[in-house]
Amino acid sequence: MKAFEICFTGFTAGERNELETIGESIGLSVKKSVTKNLHILCVGENAGPSKVDKAREAGSVVINKSQFVHFADTGELPQSTVEQILTLVESRTPIKPRQQRPNDVFLNKDAQPYGRCNQVANIEKAIASLHGILLGITADSKLKPAEHAFLDLWLKTHEDISIDPDLIDIVDVLNDVLEDGIIDEDEYDDLFCLINDVNDVRGFNEPNSHNLINQLLGLLQGISADNEINEREIDALQIWLDENQQILDKWPASVVASKLCEIFEDGIITEDEKKDLLLTVQKVTGNRFCETGDVTDNTTECFDDISEIPHDNIGFCFTGKFKFGSRKAVEAKAQTLGAMTSKDVLLSTQFVVIGTLASRDWKYLSHGRKIEKAMSLKEKGHEIYVISEEQWLMAI
Repeated sequence: MKAFEICFTGFTAGERNELETIGESIGLSVKKSVTKNLHILCVGENAGPSKVDKAREAGSVVINKSQFVHFADTGELPQSTVEQILTLVESRTPIKPRQQRPNDVFLNKDAQPYGRCNQVANIEKAIASLHGILLGITADSKLKPAEHAFLDLWLKTHEDISIDPDLIDIVDVLNDVLEDGIIDEDEYDDLFCLINDVNDVRGFNEPNSHNLINQLLGLLQGISADNEINEREIDALQIWLDENQQILDKWPASVVASKLCEIFEDGIITEDEKKDLLLTVQKVTGNRFCETGDVTDNTTECFDDISEIPHDNIGFCFTGKFKFGSRKAVEAKAQTLGAMTSKDVLLSTQFVVIGTLASRDWKYLSHGRKIEKAMSLKEKGHEIYVISEEQWLMAI
């Protein structure tokens, strides 16, 4: 028989850690949130009513700290509580997560198959971006209507990976947040604990820059979801960059850091500076949620404003998904105009054309390796232009 599951809520972080340690030492399975199979919820003075109600609705037993400490010391609980637990255990039929068979194929929302490697990478990307999104939408301690809708759409568009057993608890907590439109202190702590747990279990905590870039992109999406950026969000963004200086030389962190440096130069944050930062953030992430109502398939909009796009003997690289047609089709069209196309961004590449829709398997939320390389070359002074599919189509 599996160990009883217990969750502690309504305690300070230090007190909660101490109780969790005790729980694990006596063989209980400690959970960070109210899971579907939770047996016991131990509540403190600041326990959120929604979490308590959810536990009771699921049949979980609710006890206080003194009852838990007594149980840990003596192994005894009130008889009525013991009977309730026994009834709960008898009424539940353990549900084993569906095991992936060798020939199983995971499909995305467009019924397109994920490769095994891409599936892992996309889960890692989703977790990193969710971490940043939560930092962004809670930076000002509010969940505005647009932020609520943004988080809801994020959940719906990640249904293809939410069935992963390691993500089920995260999805449950997010659904609770969406139900009442508030992220209380316990839910906030739970989400980040669960995200850290997934990172530990899946090995996503290994030092790398792409996770931090995706977290930054998620943070930028979160603070811009309501189509405005306030001073508290600006401060939160600056703090995040200060804590992750190892990526400040990488695009788009370099662009955002430069913009914040300009804002803080005179010690005054004006309304025009807020609007300018918002525009920069929206261009970097391609996120115009309030205008489009879409949270996925957004490419970066950091395009160069260029009047002429020649093709004859000019190097082109195409990336993303194109409304014009397949990658082969757009490359063939460019070649008929005299362009030299390549699969990667080379020193001879002059134009990188980004498809209207982001590729689901890009390394980053709003861009892939090719765009990253192009931006890096641009910052080093190379003559290279990043343009949209729309700009390219107008030129041909």
